[in-house]
Amino acid sequence: MFVKRNRILQKKQQNQQQNHRMQRRKKATTPTPIGNKADLMNDVGVNKGSFVSRNSKMASSNNTSRKTQLLRGDRILAIIMLFLVFVVCVIIMGMWDIRSFNGYHKSTMPIFGVSLNDNDTLLDHEDKKKKTTTTTKKKKNMRGSIRNNDLQNNVHDQQDITTKDIGHGQQDNHEINDDEPNDATRNKIQRIRQEFYDRYGGQTEAMFMLKRGIIPAWSTNDDKAVSRAMSHTAERILLAKQNDDGKKFVMSFGGYSVTVGRGNYYHQSYPFVMEKILQPLFKDLDLDLVVRNSAIGGIPSFPYGWCLPNFLGKDSDVVSWDYGMNEGQDADAFESYLRQSVATLDKRPMMISLDTKRSRVNMLKAYHDNGVLLDSIAVGRGDVVVKKEILQMKEEDRPPGFQKWNEWGAPKGSPGQSNWHPKLMEHELIGWMIAMHFVDAIEIALGRIEQGGEITQIDKSAHAKLSLLPPPVSHVVQSDNPQTPSHLLFGVALQSNTNISDESAWHMDPVSCRTSFLPNIEGGLSDIVVSGLTEDVGDDLKSRDDSQYSSGWVVDVGKVERETKRKVEKVGGLGYIDMKNAIYGIPQSGTLRLAIPHEGPIHDHFHDEDSDMLASHWFDTLVFCEVNEKRGDRECKPETDMTFIVGGVESKSVVQITNAAAYLKKLICINVVIPEEATITHRNANGGMHEGDEDVVELTIDVFVSNSKVTRENGACSISHVVWQSH
Repeated sequence: MFVKRNRILQKKQQNQQQNHRMQRRKKATTPTPIGNKADLMNDVGVNKGSFVSRNSKMASSNNTSRKTQLLRGDRILAIIMLFLVFVVCVIIMGMWDIRSFNGYHKSTMPIFGVSLNDNDTLLDHEDKKKKTTTTTKKKKNMRGSIRNNDLQNNVHDQQDITTKDIGHGQQDNHEINDDEPNDATRNKIQRIRQEFYDRYGGQTEAMFMLKRGIIPAWSTNDDKAVSRAMSHTAERILLAKQNDDGKKFVMSFGGYSVTVGRGNYYHQSYPFVMEKILQPLFKDLDLDLVVRNSAIGGIPSFPYGWCLPNFLGKDSDVVSWDYGMNEGQDADAFESYLRQSVATLDKRPMMISLDTKRSRVNMLKAYHDNGVLLDSIAVGRGDVVVKKEILQMKEEDRPPGFQKWNEWGAPKGSPGQSNWHPKLMEHELIGWMIAMHFVDAIEIALGRIEQGGEITQIDKSAHAKLSLLPPPVSHVVQSDNPQTPSHLLFGVALQSNTNISDESAWHMDPVSCRTSFLPNIEGGLSDIVVSGLTEDVGDDLKSRDDSQYSSGWVVDVGKVERETKRKVEKVGGLGYIDMKNAIYGIPQSGTLRLAIPHEGPIHDHFHDEDSDMLASHWFDTLVFCEVNEKRGDRECKPETDMTFIVGGVESKSVVQITNAAAYLKKLICINVVIPEEATITHRNANGGMHEGDEDVVELTIDVFVSNSKVTRENGACSISHVVWQSH
């Protein structure tokens, strides 16, 4: 009986132990917490000591199992997250490719026309490809570890931008496919942008600087205005591909010694810095980028502004002037320069003003708002663009574009190394900022080409020369006063001179110019000389002797100009091409005869009346300007010391123009009023004189020095520009 009971008890204990083992296995495979110790002891019928030992082992086993299970869960979650990220990236990249194909790209929007957060995403696609090097780059940018690319070589030694030239050897993760030229061009654009960021302290700092340095004429808060203006610039580029005289895009820069590059080499001036950056992109578009630096040291914007076809070329797509130094604070002369550019050139050009004075920036905006200008910008110099804190850093800590900031490009001691002229690195900065603006426009043009709309979708009339202009913004009083010929500066209203409404249309009669200043693309002063000029010896730096002045008028340069150019020659010439030549005369020089052609609109009527031979029927205004240098109180005064016989009749009204054309407060132009009795002559192509409407109509002018006290030593009389209007 006992044995039987014992066997039963043993059997019961075995069953309990087996149940216990099953429960332990079950709890080892579930993360839920076990019950309290007392309950467990009651269930399995074991003592406290054996539970503690067993529970300790169970807890250890359970913790290990839980950690293993959690680790497996984390891995599964991580795999799921990576897969989702991959899917999202594929979707985003697909959308990006579609947008790029359609010609739309975030970076095509002007970089100064969006918020900084938007600017940070201009090259998101580029940043993703280069994310492994971004952190390292940011550290290097502020340490100046990336060197400047060589922009000091001759500007005409152009070559494609390679990885070595742009981007400092930092290649894209994918190679350029020569079978996809547009992709190759986009890669060059990306490398140019990265070069800009690297040079000027990283993307954020460089973009801030660019927003300070490029001031658009349109509102940057209006996305449509931003897109419209940048599209106009892109369309200029595309229209250049249709030029009958060659596929070329012409950018012509006028201005003072700042633009010439005084203190540096000529090829180091900012127009040529810009050219070297942009040339490969234009080449990819099958366009020849023509950059003309036609600036002349020490001249005002007028009479230069009357001679834009001569200095800049009629074919200019972009024109400029730098107003920052000698033009004061008002914007009247700038407005006249704007009106001349859209009225006298073959196209309606884009204007770039190297100046940030409020009055002239506002004038630029006003002419954008009234529809005359489409896409013009103002550009700031280093003093308004560069943070002082950067230039106060140690040389080696500055970004590379600000290193050697106080060094000139030309040999030390070269003429022009004055504190008001920009040094080499400032020229590079200005050139880079302008280039970055056009990089965006080129990218838009590239998108248009990909869409197949490079020609058909362009409104050509939007870029055509204007025949009518809005009323001037400046306060203009129209009068017949020859001292203030407003019609020569701003045009005239189509209505009467009184009660002119703000909506009235104005027009400008064609302005013609012949000048001896260099560089001169067309229309030299000698072209209208008939007689009285001595043989030109050619060498501008060679002194002329008195015998030459006694035998006729002489092509010469002033004393200050010659001395300055001789100093430049001592350091190799520095490549400068500007020269203030003029035709000089004294009483002993005799009479200089000129013949100016009628270059105005073709008359649509017969000329069979005597009055049709009068000069007033063909010509309106006649202006002579002297060389702009001060030579003392006893120098020739053209308005009193010279006599002008116009069309066979002496002009009794020769007065200084007071509302334009002044240099260092010296008035340099005179208005020679055409006498009522003055007559014109006809000349055929062979030079003979006869009647006939199909022949060239000319007005002859005889000039001589009538004041016997004028001497070469005190300052001979001079003629550097002849300007006239035809109608």
